[in-house]
Amino acid sequence: MPHPNSMVLAKPQPFNRTRGAAAKSFVGQIFPYLAFAVLFMTDYAATWSQPCLRQVFNVEEVSFNKFLDDFKSSFFDHNCQHLAEVALQSLCQTGTVLAYTQDFNSHACTIGWADAPLMSLYPWKMENIQLAVVMSNIQFTSLWTMQAMALKAGQTMEGIWNGQPAPVPPASSSAPTPMQCTSQPSNVVHT
Repeated sequence: MPHPNSMVLAKPQPFNRTRGAAAKSFVGQIFPYLAFAVLFMTDYAATWSQPCLRQVFNVEEVSFNKFLDDFKSSFFDHNCQHLAEVALQSLCQTGTVLAYTQDFNSHACTIGWADAPLMSLYPWKMENIQLAVVMSNIQFTSLWTMQAMALKAGQTMEGIWNGQPAPVPPASSSAPTPMQCTSQPSNVVHT
């Protein structure tokens, strides 16, 4: 149940690319959302948003994309790709292979590099030198297959180090999917 003083906005009617009045009506339905978002801006952001808010209240045409572009250019971190590159290049495995892979993928997603440079970087920052050396001798076709093998090998090695070797999986003719590699219960005991 909404709070007695809360503002409730109706969901806009779906838009199916119809030109003319339907398009104008749809844009009109978006105005309250834009006004609603602007009302939650404070300090400098509130001052920044005043021209947009004025357009909404004067029922002037407001380009939602222009609003988003202006918002991004004013408030988003323009240096995030560079920071992600630095973080990725200095990232070293300090915990499990899974944690390293998650951190690696998080930065790689921000950077948007192709697989080839990521595949050359991924194994060399691993804590376990043996795993990195083994992986360097295998010709992988994608970052995904490289990470799937590393996750499986890492899980097995971590299990052995903790005195609980991973169970031998049944013979399979296909490579495991990333979901299979990360969704199976870990044999690692966290203490």
